Amino acid sequence: MRNLILISWLFTSVVFAQAFPTKPLRIVVPFAVGGSPDVIARGLAIQLDAQLGKSIVVDNRAGANGIIGADIVAKSAPDGHTLIHSPPAFVLNALVYKKLPYDVMRDFIPVTNIGNSGGYLMLVSPALGVDNLKEFIAAAKAKPLSYGSPPAGNTLHLATEMLKQRTGMSLQHVPYKGGTETFTALISGEVQVLLVPPPAAIPYVKSGRLRAIGFTGAKRHPILPEVPTLAESGVADYVIDFTWHGWFAPAKTPLEIVRRLQLEARKALQAPAMRALMESSGFEAVANTPEEFKIFVQTEMKRYAEIVRAANVVAE
Repeated sequence: MRNLILISWLFTSVVFAQAFPTKPLRIVVPFAVGGSPDVIARGLAIQLDAQLGKSIVVDNRAGANGIIGADIVAKSAPDGHTLIHSPPAFVLNALVYKKLPYDVMRDFIPVTNIGNSGGYLMLVSPALGVDNLKEFIAAAKAKPLSYGSPPAGNTLHLATEMLKQRTGMSLQHVPYKGGTETFTALISGEVQVLLVPPPAAIPYVKSGRLRAIGFTGAKRHPILPEVPTLAESGVADYVIDFTWHGWFAPAKTPLEIVRRLQLEARKALQAPAMRALMESSGFEAVANTPEEFKIFVQTEMKRYAEIVRAANVVAE
């Protein structure tokens, strides 16, 4: 009898997974329109629409460094029809905020790692009059300077705080809601330096509006090979390449549905248009299994926790 119940449950689960989705999917992006999470999520939505024959809604719920959007997904029905598409801020928030309206590990189930990126460009305004990291450090020690980034819990904030710690610079953090505001602030002189993903930064550098003086990756960026890494510029043991985008579903979402979502994401990422979009956005597609992604997230949280403690990063 017990075996019959188990077989019946497995059969029902498989049929349910095959019928999925039964209504439009909602991909919640917890950041503003135009950033890389939004751009990649919208590209995936187009591919998934064609694959699944259901409309895919990308729902931007910006605010509180992704907390607002994550809370919406945590409280959504665990049926696989609502996901969050987020960069590492999703897990970093659990380390830098004293209290969240949800528990990252308890209230969500990892679906898949959409893709990884490999470092940030360090940008300054040409008006600052510095051409390299050594000159910037000297300028920062000579007078008060500030840097812009999204709020605490964002990898850009964390990476800059680590740089401050390693170089002894004193830089004031000015938080902004999104990347567009930080570029405006740097160009206007409201802040003096940014760490930025290359796809967003390169047009500004190529046009001469901003100057790249370093790269946080392990090796130089292929599009700007003249820009040295920060390690080459004298910052020992400083390599920041931990940017990724991942999908998470509400806890208790059936595992068969989670696996179906991962397989659909993998198929979408293989489409030529999606491969081109990922490349232009500076990401390498991953689409690993839910089990692999869970281990990855757990490992990342341990690494982030060590960095947060060392850099003394707290929510503002």
